[in-house]
Amino acid sequence: MSRDLAKAMTWVTLGAFLFAFMFMLPKLTSAAVTPPQVAFLRYLAGFMIILPFFLQAHGARGALPELIGPRRRRLNKLHGLRACFGIASVCFGTYAVTHIPLANAQAIAMTNGVFAVILSALFLKERLTIADATAGIICLTGAIVVAEPDISAAGWISLGAAAALVQAFAWGAEVVLLRFTAVNDTTQRTLTLVNGSASLLLLFLTASWWDQLPAGDIAILLAMGPVAIIGQYCNIRGFRLAAASELVPIKYSGVVFAALLGIFFFDEWPSLAAVLGAVMICGGAGYLAVAKAR
Repeated sequence: MSRDLAKAMTWVTLGAFLFAFMFMLPKLTSAAVTPPQVAFLRYLAGFMIILPFFLQAHGARGALPELIGPRRRRLNKLHGLRACFGIASVCFGTYAVTHIPLANAQAIAMTNGVFAVILSALFLKERLTIADATAGIICLTGAIVVAEPDISAAGWISLGAAAALVQAFAWGAEVVLLRFTAVNDTTQRTLTLVNGSASLLLLFLTASWWDQLPAGDIAILLAMGPVAIIGQYCNIRGFRLAAASELVPIKYSGVVFAALLGIFFFDEWPSLAAVLGAVMICGGAGYLAVAKAR
């Protein structure tokens, strides 16, 4: 193993841990916190962290024209759309982790790669291969196993598991939009616009029915912002040092971290079905990464 690959794997492993930790944080708050409030505080904190760097790069006078200049109008619409999917991902992810075990929610959310492949084929005209279809079937079957549906019951799948699946779809849509915008825009501008527009939209949505939150809950949820930014930084550093096909399987270590966090903080021991389903999801993703590398 080369030194660069070892460094890359370390960075991506740290990123996987940080994202698992981030989605655990809403589970530490009181039951009174609603998912839109969680999303607002997460994006507000992210925006406040990235904004000083953007202002330093472009200056106080040049920042606004750089953000809303007419030549970037189409990109801005795509950033706004990505912010909407990001809000959905955080909201449904919050509902999921507060209603089902953390490891189960994380495992189902990891099927986002399947949805990214499908959406890329539909909207970016990327070719859908037999390997894509095989990996997708394995991952989605694993998600069903993790959800542990009871066909005989009236509500045969829990709302928490369904929310995690919606989160996976929204996350996959984010990935597709990021693929398109990343080659046409800077990282600083992208993060500033996505976090800022998400914060503004959520401010309007939650202003009329905002529930008073304990200071401890606000502090916990604000921590999601910096954790997410640092996690993104770790992934960027890792993927600059090694090929994506070598690192995607490492990214799925987040399922293991979620299980360990669930055990340590909430005494949530994964069931046999959850372990089997998680192995199927990670195996399908690994197979896809290897197939893409050929």
